[in-house]
Amino acid sequence: MTQPSAAPDPEAELLVRVAAGEERALAALYDRVSAAAYGLALRITGDTAAAEDVVQEALLRVWRRADRYEPARGVARAWLLRLVRNAAIDQVRARGARGRAEEGAAAEDVAAPERPDEALLRSERGRRVRAALDELPREQRRVIEIAYFEGLSHSEIAAREGAPLGTVKTRIRDGVLRLRAGFAREVPHA
Repeated sequence: MTQPSAAPDPEAELLVRVAAGEERALAALYDRVSAAAYGLALRITGDTAAAEDVVQEALLRVWRRADRYEPARGVARAWLLRLVRNAAIDQVRARGARGRAEEGAAAEDVAAPERPDEALLRSERGRRVRAALDELPREQRRVIEIAYFEGLSHSEIAAREGAPLGTVKTRIRDGVLRLRAGFAREVPHA
C-alpha cells in the first residue's frame, strides 16, 4: 500500500522561489497571506498604521530569511505568521520603550534619584533570580527563558524546540514550582 502524498503547500512553494530571489513569488505570497497577516498585526498592535508597518517589516524579513524556512517544522503560513507576530511584538515593545523613555526624560527633572539601599535591593533581587535560574535543569531553564524573555507561547516553544507540547508545559510548570520553592525557602515568613 502506498503512502498518500502530503497536500501541496502553495506558500512553501512560493517561499522556495522567494529564497531564490524571485520578486514575483514574494508578491504572490503577499497576495495569499496579507489579510491574515494584517489581521494578526492589528490584533497585537491595536493600531492600523502600526499593523501596516508590521506587515511590511514581516515581508521584508521573509525576503531576507526565506531560505531559513524548514518544511519539516510546520506549514509555511504558520512560519510566516510567526514572523508577523514577532514583528508586531517588536513594534509594541519599541513603542512602549519610546514612551517610557520620553516619560523618563520628562520626569528626570522631578524624580528623586534612586536611594542606594533601593539600588542594592534591586541588584540583589536580580542576582538571586539569575542564580535560581542557573540551578534549574537545563531543559527547564531553557523553556522558561524562552517563554518569559522572548514571549513565545507553549506551542511555539514546542515547535521551535522540536518537543511535544505536553513536555514543554511540564518543564515550565516544574521549573516555576522549583523557583517558587527556592524563593520560599529564602524568605522568612513573618
